[in-house]
Amino acid sequence: MKFSQCVWCKKSNIKPHLRRKLTDDTFRQHLEKELKQTITKDCIICEKCRTHVRRKIKSTEPENSDQSFIYTSPKNIELNITSTSSTHRVCTVCKKVSSSRNPFIVIPNDARNQVFIFQGVIIPAGNRCCVKHLSCRLFTREALIQIEGKKDLTCFNRTEIINLLATARSTLIRYGTLNFDDPAFLSDDEYFKLTGITRDQFDDVVSHTQSLRGSSVRSVRTCVALILVKLRTGLSNNLLGTLFKLTKSQVQRAIHCARECLMLHFVPNNLGFGHIQHDEFVQNHTTPVAKKIFTNDKVNVAILVLDGTYIYIQKGADHQFQKLSYSMHKHRPLVKPMMVVGTDGYILSVLGPYAADGKNNDASITKHMLSTNSDDINNWLEADDVFIVDRGFRDSITFLEKHGFHVEMPAYLEKGKRQHEVEDANVSRLITKVRWVVESCNGRIKQWRFLDKVVSNHYVPHIGDFVRIVCALCNKYRPALASHDPEGERIASLMLERSRQGNPVKELVERKPS
Repeated sequence: MKFSQCVWCKKSNIKPHLRRKLTDDTFRQHLEKELKQTITKDCIICEKCRTHVRRKIKSTEPENSDQSFIYTSPKNIELNITSTSSTHRVCTVCKKVSSSRNPFIVIPNDARNQVFIFQGVIIPAGNRCCVKHLSCRLFTREALIQIEGKKDLTCFNRTEIINLLATARSTLIRYGTLNFDDPAFLSDDEYFKLTGITRDQFDDVVSHTQSLRGSSVRSVRTCVALILVKLRTGLSNNLLGTLFKLTKSQVQRAIHCARECLMLHFVPNNLGFGHIQHDEFVQNHTTPVAKKIFTNDKVNVAILVLDGTYIYIQKGADHQFQKLSYSMHKHRPLVKPMMVVGTDGYILSVLGPYAADGKNNDASITKHMLSTNSDDINNWLEADDVFIVDRGFRDSITFLEKHGFHVEMPAYLEKGKRQHEVEDANVSRLITKVRWVVESCNGRIKQWRFLDKVVSNHYVPHIGDFVRIVCALCNKYRPALASHDPEGERIASLMLERSRQGNPVKELVERKPS
């Protein structure tokens, strides 16, 4: 056994666990001064002597010394921060007791931080809650409102305080961007301004994205938010990348992934001839005014209002496509989706988009729709259905009537005349009374600024998908444009009665001698 000697008390045979090496330079210099001998780092001092010498050094230091001291904090400290009760058996949110029918889950740190940031309440680590209160590791908005603090003082240790500060820092960094993952980050009004729909409606859209998967850079909710913000605001991908802290290529990939998913799961349930039966459409989306004026009280007659709308696009590098997309009417390149709308403004289907050259006017597009059975339109339509159109469809009237449909179109002014005949003018007014909804519908979808601006060449192949997504959102979440008030039937009867009357003022003028 090796013997060691203490430099202070000179005792030998010190037990190993009581030996202390002199590695502290300040302490070693003090021993050299006291013992008047050279002491190396390999020398040994026993624990008892080291404590004695340290106390002696401290007692000899002046009270007003300029030496800096390290103050140590207590292991636990109480702060005036509200907290919930610490429990594993009762749900922190709804106070239900855990059971086999109502299993609990440990509240994630993200959810605890969420409650502290928005409610100012600390949830102790290990607390549990019902599974239904969480969504994507965060509390739902309803659950967040229910959480209440029970204690006015909260005890923290050093680790918890450090974690709290780190959480606050990371939250400030993350919340510098748009955050759709946290249900409480944006209000309903902000959701509507950014996406065109409310927060609950946004959650419903997300529930229809079964095939969409999140990634390391964006979640499913962020992916859906990107395409809706893009459509609603028309911002460039660079600006969207700045708002969402993503690169331009990441924004493009997310938008296309969300587009494909919505076209697969959301749009077919809210748009197209296949999403609603003929009888259901007649019953729910035909106004009393239109039914009284155009169906002669026939049962199960669908009234469809048709019109084409314009989506402006950039000038492309492909010369052939330039020729097809250039409109001589508007003197700029564009494409034309064909809108098929009910008399209350409900969008039954969107066909196309079609090219804008002279060969694709409204009449030729209508003929193409029926000849190619676009969107299975021929199997949906029935004999005696009514098409309400404008004068641009004049060349397709005979074609539609041969297929067994009725066509209502405003009258043309005959050559050489300065005004319509009384009968023609009255019929045109009856048509205008119903046809206005398709114009309002076109204006409604243009509220999504992406469709109202010039669409970049990158998105031209997918314009039809974007128009259908917006139309599906309008059908699902926007109210009808025209009222279904039964009083409309009385108004329509009065209009029909007056449309058969002559123009007494005109007759008076014609009888009056010049």
